[in-house]
Amino acid sequence: MKKQLLTAIVAVGLITLAGCSQNNNSSQKISSSVSAQSKKKPVKSRKKVSRTNLKIKINGHTVRAHLNNSSAARAFSKKLPTTLTFVDFPRNNSEKMADLNYSLSTKGMPSGHAGDKGTIGYWSPDRRIIFYYGHVDFYPGIHIIGKFDSKNYQRVISNMPNHTRVRITKVK
Repeated sequence: MKKQLLTAIVAVGLITLAGCSQNNNSSQKISSSVSAQSKKKPVKSRKKVSRTNLKIKINGHTVRAHLNNSSAARAFSKKLPTTLTFVDFPRNNSEKMADLNYSLSTKGMPSGHAGDKGTIGYWSPDRRIIFYYGHVDFYPGIHIIGKFDSKNYQRVISNMPNHTRVRITKVK
């Protein structure tokens, strides 16, 4: 009786081990298959964020800048080259503004922003391009569309007199 019981236990153990062994083989096959499939898939690279490089002519000085990939920046880029007349913002010494005779799409952009030093903005309520050479607090309607790259931008922009004509062109 003990021999029969021992034989039955050994048989059950062997069957169990055989079943586990088959599962391991199929797991290896599955993992090998997944591994082979993942090797075949091309690696997706990050989408490069495009930007539009600008040359801005102000009273004989050239300032370099770029537009970001926002909807307003893309819309403005389509209107380049352009000449705009910039004036002082009446309530502070941090920005210069130029009226556009058209609006820019702000789809997908935040509803407002701070005008940080060195940025180019679009003021959607009045359809204006803004050059920030100082900091302006958050306001709904400010949309950042670019940034100055030249180190001399602050000096050149802050010294612009009222009604300065500024030529903005794309650089390829």
